[in-house]
Amino acid sequence: MIAQELRDVYLVDELQLGQRLNESLHEGDQTDFNLMLAMLSPDVTDAAWTRGPDIGQAPEDLRSKFCLLPEVRKYAQSDDFARGQDFADMIHDHEDAQVGQSQVFLAECLRQEPLVPFKRDLAPEVYAELAPLKKEKVRKQFAGEILQYETFQGRGQNMDVLAEIKHSQTQIQAQMKIDATA
Repeated sequence: MIAQELRDVYLVDELQLGQRLNESLHEGDQTDFNLMLAMLSPDVTDAAWTRGPDIGQAPEDLRSKFCLLPEVRKYAQSDDFARGQDFADMIHDHEDAQVGQSQVFLAECLRQEPLVPFKRDLAPEVYAELAPLKKEKVRKQFAGEILQYETFQGRGQNMDVLAEIKHSQTQIQAQMKIDATA
């Protein structure tokens, strides 16, 4: 579950709404019901019930247990670009192309190429289209911060966003009444 500091600002799951969805449904207030559903986070990992209690055991290192190679790096480093020239030299140093290709194949098996040549951050157009909660999560990820997940503390927590929405809703209704009488 998302940390409490984010839950105070963003609407994450229906547990924060309490009975608001039920009340909107029984009152026939479809706009409020749709608004609350639209504001919920679409990321299922943000929900309180997707996170189980931490057992406290360190995960077993299966790579060392089964004597596997280290994990393939996601992004290239400066020495990875020099390997291309080394591979070309391996192929051209031998009269038999098959021997050179075998050497390149074995070298590739010992140390695999990274998945992408360089790290790409999000383009501004893509970032602008993200939902506010996703923007905050991406911002924290790029800043190197670890996203904190907390256990749900229980029902009845007040949320500033809901109070602000309710306040603005009453102001809009009051303004509509004033405009209707004018």
